[in-house]
Amino acid sequence: MSNVLHILIDQAKEKADACLKAIASTQQKIGQAQEKRQMLEDYANECQGSMHSRASSGITGLQLRNQLAFAGKITQAIEQQDAELSFLQSTLTHQQTQWQAALAEQRKYEALFEREKAKQEKAQNKREQKMNDEFAARIHRVQTAGETT
Repeated sequence: MSNVLHILIDQAKEKADACLKAIASTQQKIGQAQEKRQMLEDYANECQGSMHSRASSGITGLQLRNQLAFAGKITQAIEQQDAELSFLQSTLTHQQTQWQAALAEQRKYEALFEREKAKQEKAQNKREQKMNDEFAARIHRVQTAGETT
Protein backbone atom coordinates (compact mmCIF):
# COMPACT_ATOMS: atom_id res chain seq x y z
CA MET A 1 0.00 0.00 0.00
CA SER A 2 2.75 2.44 0.90
CA ASN A 3 4.55 1.80 -2.41
CA VAL A 4 1.41 2.80 -4.27
CA LEU A 5 1.12 5.90 -2.09
CA HIS A 6 4.79 6.76 -2.75
CA ILE A 7 4.12 6.53 -6.48
CA LEU A 8 1.00 8.69 -6.17
CA ILE A 9 2.88 11.26 -4.06
CA ASP A 10 5.70 11.37 -6.61
CA GLN A 11 3.24 11.82 -9.46
CA ALA A 12 1.43 14.60 -7.61
CA LYS A 13 4.78 16.33 -6.92
CA GLU A 14 5.70 16.09 -10.60
CA LYS A 15 2.33 17.52 -11.55
CA ALA A 16 2.75 20.41 -9.09
CA ASP A 17 6.28 21.06 -10.39
CA ALA A 18 5.02 21.07 -13.99
CA CYS A 19 2.32 23.56 -12.97
CA LEU A 20 4.96 25.80 -11.37
CA LYS A 21 7.05 25.71 -14.53
CA ALA A 22 4.00 26.66 -16.60
CA ILE A 23 3.24 29.51 -14.19
CA ALA A 24 6.81 30.80 -14.44
CA SER A 25 6.67 30.63 -18.23
CA THR A 26 3.36 32.50 -18.34
CA GLN A 27 4.65 35.14 -15.94
CA GLN A 28 7.66 35.63 -18.20
CA LYS A 29 5.36 35.98 -21.23
CA ILE A 30 3.25 38.51 -19.32
CA GLY A 31 6.38 40.55 -18.58
CA GLN A 32 7.39 40.48 -22.23
CA ALA A 33 3.88 41.39 -23.38
CA GLN A 34 3.78 44.31 -20.93
CA GLU A 35 7.14 45.55 -22.24
CA LYS A 36 5.90 45.24 -25.83
CA ARG A 37 2.71 47.09 -24.98
CA GLN A 38 4.70 49.87 -23.31
CA MET A 39 6.94 50.13 -26.39
CA LEU A 40 3.88 50.38 -28.63
CA GLU A 41 2.37 53.03 -26.35
CA ASP A 42 5.61 55.03 -26.37
CA TYR A 43 5.84 54.70 -30.15
CA ALA A 44 2.22 55.83 -30.56
CA ASN A 45 2.91 58.89 -28.40
CA GLU A 46 6.07 59.62 -30.37
CA CYS A 47 4.23 59.32 -33.69
CA GLN A 48 1.44 61.56 -32.45
CA GLY A 49 3.94 64.19 -31.36
CA SER A 50 5.69 63.90 -34.70
CA MET A 51 2.37 64.26 -36.54
CA HIS A 52 1.55 67.44 -34.61
CA SER A 53 4.92 68.99 -35.31
CA ARG A 54 4.73 68.05 -39.00
CA ALA A 55 1.16 69.37 -39.23
CA SER A 56 2.25 72.73 -37.84
CA SER A 57 5.00 72.99 -40.46
CA GLY A 58 2.55 72.05 -43.19
CA ILE A 59 1.84 68.66 -44.74
CA THR A 60 -0.42 67.59 -47.56
CA GLY A 61 -3.78 65.91 -47.03
CA LEU A 62 -2.37 62.63 -48.37
CA GLN A 63 0.50 62.71 -45.90
CA LEU A 64 -1.91 63.48 -43.06
CA ARG A 65 -4.18 60.61 -44.11
CA ASN A 66 -1.20 58.23 -44.24
CA GLN A 67 -0.04 59.39 -40.81
CA LEU A 68 -3.53 58.89 -39.37
CA ALA A 69 -3.78 55.41 -40.95
CA PHE A 70 -0.39 54.51 -39.48
CA ALA A 71 -1.47 55.82 -36.05
CA GLY A 72 -4.61 53.68 -36.36
CA LYS A 73 -2.50 50.59 -37.01
CA ILE A 74 -0.44 51.32 -33.93
CA THR A 75 -3.65 51.68 -31.92
CA GLN A 76 -4.83 48.32 -33.28
CA ALA A 77 -1.50 46.76 -32.28
CA ILE A 78 -1.94 48.15 -28.75
CA GLU A 79 -5.46 46.71 -28.59
CA GLN A 80 -4.17 43.32 -29.78
CA GLN A 81 -1.45 43.49 -27.13
CA ASP A 82 -4.09 44.29 -24.50
CA ALA A 83 -6.08 41.25 -25.63
CA GLU A 84 -2.97 39.07 -25.41
CA LEU A 85 -2.24 40.39 -21.91
CA SER A 86 -5.80 39.65 -20.86
CA PHE A 87 -5.51 36.12 -22.25
CA LEU A 88 -2.19 35.58 -20.47
CA GLN A 89 -3.62 36.85 -17.18
CA SER A 90 -6.57 34.44 -17.41
CA THR A 91 -4.18 31.63 -18.35
CA LEU A 92 -2.06 32.47 -15.31
CA THR A 93 -5.12 32.40 -13.05
CA HIS A 94 -6.12 29.00 -14.46
CA GLN A 95 -2.58 27.65 -14.01
CA GLN A 96 -2.49 28.85 -10.41
CA THR A 97 -5.77 27.05 -9.77
CA GLN A 98 -4.33 23.87 -11.30
CA TRP A 99 -1.19 24.22 -9.16
CA GLN A 100 -3.28 24.60 -6.00
CA ALA A 101 -5.28 21.51 -6.95
CA ALA A 102 -2.07 19.56 -7.55
CA LEU A 103 -0.74 20.64 -4.15
CA ALA A 104 -4.01 19.61 -2.50
CA GLU A 105 -3.79 16.22 -4.19
CA GLN A 106 -0.19 15.82 -3.05
CA ARG A 107 -1.12 16.74 0.54
CA LYS A 108 -4.03 14.28 0.42
CA TYR A 109 -1.73 11.42 -0.58
CA GLU A 110 0.85 12.45 2.00
CA ALA A 111 -1.86 12.45 4.69
CA LEU A 112 -2.97 8.98 3.58
CA PHE A 113 0.62 7.81 3.74
CA GLU A 114 1.06 9.24 7.25
CA ARG A 115 -2.17 7.60 8.43
CA GLU A 116 -1.09 4.26 6.96
CA LYS A 117 2.34 4.64 8.56
CA ALA A 118 0.79 5.43 11.96
CA LYS A 119 -1.56 2.46 11.60
CA GLN A 120 1.36 0.13 10.81
CA GLU A 121 3.40 1.52 13.72
CA LYS A 122 0.45 1.00 16.07
CA ALA A 123 0.07 -2.60 14.86
CA GLN A 124 3.83 -3.17 15.26
CA ASN A 125 3.76 -1.73 18.79
CA LYS A 126 0.79 -3.96 19.63
CA ARG A 127 2.65 -7.05 18.36
CA GLU A 128 5.75 -6.11 20.34
CA GLN A 129 3.70 -5.51 23.47
CA LYS A 130 1.99 -8.89 23.03
CA MET A 131 5.38 -10.62 22.64
CA ASN A 132 6.72 -8.81 25.72
CA ASP A 133 3.62 -9.80 27.70
CA GLU A 134 3.98 -13.44 26.61
CA PHE A 135 7.68 -13.41 27.46
CA ALA A 136 6.97 -11.89 30.89
CA ALA A 137 4.23 -14.48 31.50
CA ARG A 138 6.59 -17.28 30.52
CA ILE A 139 9.29 -15.96 32.85
CA HIS A 140 6.71 -15.69 35.63
CA ARG A 141 5.59 -19.30 35.03
CA VAL A 142 9.18 -20.53 35.04
CA GLN A 143 9.92 -18.65 38.26
CA THR A 144 6.66 -19.83 39.83
CA ALA A 145 7.40 -23.41 38.84
CA GLY A 146 10.92 -23.12 40.25
CA GLU A 147 9.66 -21.87 43.60
CA THR A 148 7.31 -24.79 44.12
CA THR A 149 10.05 -27.40 43.70
